[in-house]
Amino acid sequence: MIPYLLLLIACKQDLPEIQLVHEPLPVPVATYKDDLQTVLTKKTTLIGRVVLFQENQLVDGLVATKLTYTDRNGLPMALFFFRVDLNQKQLTLKPLTPEGLPRYAMQTIPDMLKTNTFAGHKVIGAVNSDFFNTTTGEPRSIVYLNGMAVRTILPEIRSYFGLTQSGKPFIGDYSVFGYQQSSIYDALGGYHRLMQAGLKVNQTDLSVHPRTAVGFTANNIVYFVVADGREVNYSNGLTLAQLSEIMLALEVKEAINLDGGGSSTFVVNVPKTEVQNKPSDGVPRKVANGWAICVTD
Repeated sequence: MIPYLLLLIACKQDLPEIQLVHEPLPVPVATYKDDLQTVLTKKTTLIGRVVLFQENQLVDGLVATKLTYTDRNGLPMALFFFRVDLNQKQLTLKPLTPEGLPRYAMQTIPDMLKTNTFAGHKVIGAVNSDFFNTTTGEPRSIVYLNGMAVRTILPEIRSYFGLTQSGKPFIGDYSVFGYQQSSIYDALGGYHRLMQAGLKVNQTDLSVHPRTAVGFTANNIVYFVVADGREVNYSNGLTLAQLSEIMLALEVKEAINLDGGGSSTFVVNVPKTEVQNKPSDGVPRKVANGWAICVTD
């Protein structure tokens, strides 16, 4: 672990001016009550001052957002979001694996986009998923690909995110795996439960790191969140409790923490493959698997 550097004093006069940037959108932005920066400013205790807000609708039903801010201690933060409306039938989520194969290995998320193909679909965005053995690439939790069980070992402390064959999202852990197992079509693992049945889950781990998380609302809106960290002058990272606070503000009913640290990767694949966050390793890390956001081609 790289120690988290806490900056205790911030000079208000040094704070950058707010920039609200709405990039040109190829199609009208999906309508929802408030934009993301408004929701998080109103409904969380995280934001002291918004610095930059960029929102780009990649295709109908899929919005990519970047939000940078200073928190209430004056520390800078950078967050990245995918908002995926699974009610839009042209959108679906697919697991990414190294070389697109059902085996244990490691590959960066941008390289997985080159080697994974999904018939009739184009990948528009992607994030990393499960924790893994850094020597073998074996994930820590389950792996299901197109209804095929690749890894069914699930430690009691681990969790998973997945979809049924009809595309309905779900989240589970050891306590429900037995009866969810028969309906799993695609699934990849995660760790801490952040939200359960619409309530925040109490967190005992208070560490601050780059983070990746996934959650979904009662009406099948999936949020992927990536928080950069470990760079004191750019972005400091989040605690698990702060991730839960974000998910609660977004009205997510179920959410889990995915692999973070140097693994956290946020990729937009239109018009070209671009890593939009700043992985704390300096370059995208080779990871065990990830999630692709796809549109019918």
